[in-house]
Amino acid sequence: MNKRLSVVKARLLFWIIFTVIVIGAGLFLDLSVFETNSFPFYIRIAGFIGIILIHFLLKRTGKLLRSFGECEFWGWSTKLIVKNVYKCVRHPHHLGIGLLMTFLGLLIGYPFTCIMIATSQWIWVFLFVIFIEEKECIEKFGDDYLKYKKSVPMFLGNPLCIIKEMFKPV
Repeated sequence: MNKRLSVVKARLLFWIIFTVIVIGAGLFLDLSVFETNSFPFYIRIAGFIGIILIHFLLKRTGKLLRSFGECEFWGWSTKLIVKNVYKCVRHPHHLGIGLLMTFLGLLIGYPFTCIMIATSQWIWVFLFVIFIEEKECIEKFGDDYLKYKKSVPMFLGNPLCIIKEMFKPV
């Protein structure tokens, strides 16, 4: 279990450092190199509202993992969850992270920074899920996950399904 915990911590630390570097590079390009203007106020407000709304999806996935998943520790579930938003999309938390970071780019409000944050985070999320998360889920849950994988999309689930499930109790 300690090895798994160190792997989860290392992934989280890498993601945080990666994100800070991308934001810093984007702001450097916007403010020093290209001297771009910031987005209009209403776009920044949309980014702020988006972050608040996505927070509820992220919080929901955490509650579901704790309620049904018998988490050994943060970021590592021991049971396959196919209820609530997990019946709409296989990786709702990663979907939420991608959207959260896109909205953060809008909130920060500079074009290169927004593009760099959104692009890098979506690439990170897709690569992480495709090459690490999916493999780990197949190893942990076997045939049950393979059946689930065939019937539920990875990221691009039905938005109405997700919204509907968000209003149901956990």
